[in-house]
Amino acid sequence: MPSSTVKFGPDQPSRTSLVVAAIRAFGAREPDASVRNPDSLAERLITREELDLISEHPISTALVGDYQAGRKNQEVAGMSNLILIRTRFIDEHMQRVLENGATQLVILGAGFDTRAYRFEKLLAGKRVIEVDYRSTQHLKKRRLQSALGSLPAYVNFAEIDFQRDKLLDVLEKAGYQSREKTFFIWEGVSYYLPEAAVRETLRSIAGNAPSGSSLVMDFAEDALIRMLQQFPHLPQHNYTTNWGEPWIFGLPDNKESEFFKECGLNLGEVISYFGRDAARRYLTRADGTSFGTPRGGGPRRQALTTTIRMIWMFLSVRSKWLALAALDIP
Repeated sequence: MPSSTVKFGPDQPSRTSLVVAAIRAFGAREPDASVRNPDSLAERLITREELDLISEHPISTALVGDYQAGRKNQEVAGMSNLILIRTRFIDEHMQRVLENGATQLVILGAGFDTRAYRFEKLLAGKRVIEVDYRSTQHLKKRRLQSALGSLPAYVNFAEIDFQRDKLLDVLEKAGYQSREKTFFIWEGVSYYLPEAAVRETLRSIAGNAPSGSSLVMDFAEDALIRMLQQFPHLPQHNYTTNWGEPWIFGLPDNKESEFFKECGLNLGEVISYFGRDAARRYLTRADGTSFGTPRGGGPRRQALTTTIRMIWMFLSVRSKWLALAALDIP
């Protein structure tokens, strides 16, 4: 891994964005191509200094150790499986839309997303805009220059604060053309924002892109947010809430179609991370056996009683909990 000193502070990137990049890098080491994360570039963007910033998370150790040994950690394996589902689902939809005539790719909250570089041939002659906080973009650009030698001319970087800035203003400054068919990606962001900011972003996309454009995003539902609030001992809090990046918003349970419709978008496909369809499509090895689940580790305190209550909630509440949606702009 390349080396360059990075110190975490108020002007540095989100630690969760570093965790996700490290998990994609870890998943790309899987020998079985059927369940391998396709992000082969991620590891070249994560240095030892970044891993030091997320040292509380077990992925920081797993990424520098033996792959199979790392998979034995339930938190690492579960999160790696979840990110595998997300990465491949979005990749598949992006490829389909770009091959069918989209000329722009807009990645909202891009973090260390590598699609603009992994799909260089597919994106030839197209416009790519990566939107994110300034601190994350500055670090990412340095890592890209180190890994690739230079920043591709077709990628435009646009700085934003989703709670304060108007998305259309930010996009237009970066060269966005509202009459061109566009594919939008918004992953790993919506559950960190208040509902008003989520709705505003979705309405801005729907109102400023032509018919035939589309968006893929992931989202939590209200039941998952309630579960996180009720069970403070879940490991996830160690790497979100305790880092000052709590999950705060979920769509109404099983009402995602209505929610997106209110924002001007039609729901084309929805897939729950914990559903059978996701397991069949993305978590099945070449020999037909299961690769595992996207569920992480259990609570570290009050483990038995908390686990029983969680299982009861999971079985008794009708919700998609955490899901991916492919949305069309009518």
